[in-house]
Amino acid sequence: MSRRQAARVAPEVPRGVEFAIATGVAELRDEPDGTTFLWVNGVPSSPLDPDPAYLAFEYMRHLAAAVDAWGAPPRMLALHVGAAACAFPRHLAHRYRDSGHIAVDIDATLPELVRTWWDLPRAPRLRVRAQDGLEAVATRRDASLDLVVRDAFAGDATPAALASPEWWEHAARVLRPGGLALANVGTRPGDRTATADAAAARAVLGTVAAIGEHAVLKGRRRGNVVLAGPVDGVLDLDALRRYAASAPLPTGVATDWTG
Repeated sequence: MSRRQAARVAPEVPRGVEFAIATGVAELRDEPDGTTFLWVNGVPSSPLDPDPAYLAFEYMRHLAAAVDAWGAPPRMLALHVGAAACAFPRHLAHRYRDSGHIAVDIDATLPELVRTWWDLPRAPRLRVRAQDGLEAVATRRDASLDLVVRDAFAGDATPAALASPEWWEHAARVLRPGGLALANVGTRPGDRTATADAAAARAVLGTVAAIGEHAVLKGRRRGNVVLAGPVDGVLDLDALRRYAASAPLPTGVATDWTG
């Protein structure tokens, strides 16, 4: 069955009609290719595709490539800060069948809704809850996770508390030896917030790879950059560069990205 022929996600939810959530409004919109997108407060937030192997957002493919270049342990435990519709946790749970995932979102409504929309893995494979993103890492035990993924936005910007040295320090603290921290950074020309975010990541983790379109990495236009920082430097940069060279859009990998 093609993706276009697949059953539509959440058919009972009217498309293009805003509904209230705890942090504002959301809506579902369908694309011609069969993908449904969750929009939150006027910003595309998460793709809902019937096929868990498919990632509609380019930056999510960057995240997946970083996990591949890292070499995920088969039974990894991951914390996802910024759950939205849980597209990326669902993808990793599909690819790594013995993995466990915790997805948190500041919005108290979304975690309840997304369970009704599509086929998310059940607990304990995927636990979804409402929680502040900084609190989620600050209250974790030391060395209790293998992977931390930050994909949280207020509008089109990362909340300041999640782009801080404190957040990165907690992310490094809760990772086991050999773990990996990932972050989706929204950036635009002259954006000093992204610069400070990347600098904080490097100060804590040392080696941090930035993956994104060339024009975005060079600060020529707005877009998303994925930061990938292993706690002990174990990241196959050559594999990441091969991925970037074969990406549909002109993509690069930089270890000295300053936003």
